[in-house]
Amino acid sequence: MKKYLLWSFERGSRPYDAICAAILAFIFLTPSTLFHDRPDYMRIVKDQPIRRTTDKNGNLVYTVQVNMPAFTPALAAEKAALDRLHDSIHEKFTVTRTVPVFDTTGVLVAYSIWIDIGG
Repeated sequence: MKKYLLWSFERGSRPYDAICAAILAFIFLTPSTLFHDRPDYMRIVKDQPIRRTTDKNGNLVYTVQVNMPAFTPALAAEKAALDRLHDSIHEKFTVTRTVPVFDTTGVLVAYSIWIDIGG
């Protein structure tokens, strides 16, 4: 076991290849959802098209899902998300920051929008 932990095998030997295969299997076969590496405001919940959360500083963040065609310009998708948020919140607010949210294939699925109520 000590040899495996210290990686003391020659390149090209069977134990070396077995360790490399185990590492590659871990990298490619472990589902990405196991690590929870996204902040809460970047998580998409299918049954919540608009989701209210807070960031680590306590700021109010809405994650608004967008269903736009693949080649829609980013500004149009962001405007659609902002319009959808304006329709759901019946208070005056100002947008302080927006961040696009992509799925694992790189497709834009939502925007995280930081707002100040009453501004």
